[in-house]
Amino acid sequence: MESADNFSIVVPVDYRDHTPEKPFCWNETCPCHEDRDKIARVSQWITEGLMTPEQATDFVKGRGI
Repeated sequence: MESADNFSIVVPVDYRDHTPEKPFCWNETCPCHEDRDKIARVSQWITEGLMTPEQATDFVKGRGI
């Protein structure tokens, strides 16, 4: 019988990293998507013409731009 040498090492990575540049993650259940202060900031960016409403929606959903 041969030994099983073909395995992969799994390194856990937290993809919900929240940074000032990326305050919203991909995980829909994360509380970041309910943070009123962060959402208000994105709303201000729409008002200032820095984002379209569609871009803002994607950003808040963690899809990026």
